[in-house]
Formats: sequence, structure tokens, C-alpha cells
Amino acid sequence: MPDARAPDRVQTVKRHGRVERRSLWMAPCGDLSPYLEQACAWPGAQWCGWIERTRWRAGREETHCHVWIAGAAFPWPLTPDDALARLQAHWTIENRVFRVRDVTYDEDRLHGRMIGHGLSSIRNGAITLLRQLDYRYIPDAQRAIAAQPALAFALLGG
Repeated sequence: MPDARAPDRVQTVKRHGRVERRSLWMAPCGDLSPYLEQACAWPGAQWCGWIERTRWRAGREETHCHVWIAGAAFPWPLTPDDALARLQAHWTIENRVFRVRDVTYDEDRLHGRMIGHGLSSIRNGAITLLRQLDYRYIPDAQRAIAAQPALAFALLGG
């Protein structure tokens, strides 16, 4: 995906037992902005680009490219450092909420979406309450609750 020009920003971090390099390319949307508003319902798109993430873990290399679009929320010129920080913040939300719902609560397999917003609200409430226990992983918090039912009632205010 990346073009022949050098990335606008390269960041290398070592965390969670792996080394990851993030290379970010970005460009103003320009004439693409009206198309994105009409075809994709993305009003005010100002910046677009892609990020290439290369991870090394246990001797294996994995590379993934992701396209991104940023819009009207930026009344100032978006810098590559700012774009990289905002993309990282987005992944934090993905990992803390949606991955927990997909993996821990097995939401994709159970099709709880058909039950509606009520079940989704209950799951979000449960995740919020479990995070108050300061466990790093939700499954650890679930095991603590299962072993100590009084803790569950304390979380619920009972």
C-alpha cells in the first residue's frame, strides 16, 4: 500500500513482549472530501492516509496496513505526531471495549445483538463495574467475582 515516498512519521515501541514499528503516511483529502461526504457519509474529511504496523514477536514478523480518515474535529493542521497519537487512542478504545465484548463475552458467536440495546447496556455496565476492581484483564476480575460473591454485591452497592 505505501507509496514510494518515505513515511511522514515512524515510531518504534517495545511493549507487551513485542517490538512494533508504526509507519504513518498522511495527506490532505482535498478533492476527495466531497466524494467521501456523498458516497460514505463522512462530512468534513480533511486528512487521509495509512499506517503500516510491523510487529516482531517470538521470532515472527507480522505486517498490517490500515487506511484512516480524519475530519472536521481538527480545526488546526493535523501533524503526523498528533495523527499517530489519535490512532493509538482509537486502538486503546478498540482493545478495552470491543475486544472484551468479542472475546471475553463471545458476543460475535452468541448473537446478543438480536436482543438489542438492553443486553448491550448490561454488558457495558458489567465491564465498567469489573474495571473498578483494578484487574488488568476482565477474565481475572470475573474469576474474582465468582470466588467472592460478596464482592459482586459490594460493586452493585448492596
